Amino acid sequence: MTRVDKKLDRWIANTPKDVPKREVLSMLERFFPDHYQVKSGSHIVVRDDRLKGSVDYGPDGDFDIPVKGGQRVKGFYLKKLVQAIRYLEGMEE
Repeated sequence: MTRVDKKLDRWIANTPKDVPKREVLSMLERFFPDHYQVKSGSHIVVRDDRLKGSVDYGPDGDFDIPVKGGQRVKGFYLKKLVQAIRYLEGMEE
């Protein structure tokens, strides 16, 4: 089990109030490689065709993760990211 997988387990068990942007980027690199863009300054856009048609995501299978002060991501958005990861894991099973 990698560090990122352990971190995901911790986020599932107890979502932190906020985390550094670099932690979110490592999670995205593990689960959404080449499916995200860091936009100038304020947010990260995740766009994955596997999420198309899901109620919680945009018609293109996309969602935004705002970055507070360019440095940290709030827990609410971590929950959304975890939900997307679990959705994709459920598809694989």
